[in-house]
Amino acid sequence: MSTLSTRCLILICLLALFCQDLAAGGLRCGRKLINVGDSAGELARVCGQPRHKDRGSESIRVNGVLKESRVERWYYKKSSRSLEHIVFVFQGKVAGVEVGGR
Repeated sequence: MSTLSTRCLILICLLALFCQDLAAGGLRCGRKLINVGDSAGELARVCGQPRHKDRGSESIRVNGVLKESRVERWYYKKSSRSLEHIVFVFQGKVAGVEVGGR
């Protein structure tokens, strides 16, 4: 493989990882960005009430350790053409954001 091909492959891999981290780390509501660690109250104030909420168990990182925890899932979808975002709330704080389907 040529040097140029190798560099392109590395760049594509880095971009894929970076984009995945952005999607998993926050939720944009208007001009504001909700991040991991923000309170559930701030999430509701900035993004409004979700379309749907439920509770369940998820593997989340708590104090740097991955463990199974009871979380609330808040579902947001801005329009019929946008992707659904699932915000995981643990102990009143945003623990993660996942991008779902349409």
